[in-house]
Amino acid sequence: MKVFAKVSRGRQKGEIVTPHRHEDGTYVVSPTRFEKDYVHVATLEAFVSEIRKGLKGRMSSHVVKGPRLFSPSSIHIES
Repeated sequence: MKVFAKVSRGRQKGEIVTPHRHEDGTYVVSPTRFEKDYVHVATLEAFVSEIRKGLKGRMSSHVVKGPRLFSPSSIHIES
């Protein structure tokens, strides 16, 4: 499965990002940008499932500084 998004504005516009894996090995989805609302999921499949339910996903790359929250409509999922 391939999950990615493109940065749509700023200096890194056009850069490809993928789901950000945190130090504890989890991915994060959230209804808001606030850390108190973060939902940690263990697998990429669970990340995709929550995105399909409407939650936003934290995504990053080695080029883009820090993980960013992307809306479901911006995230592309390919089998």
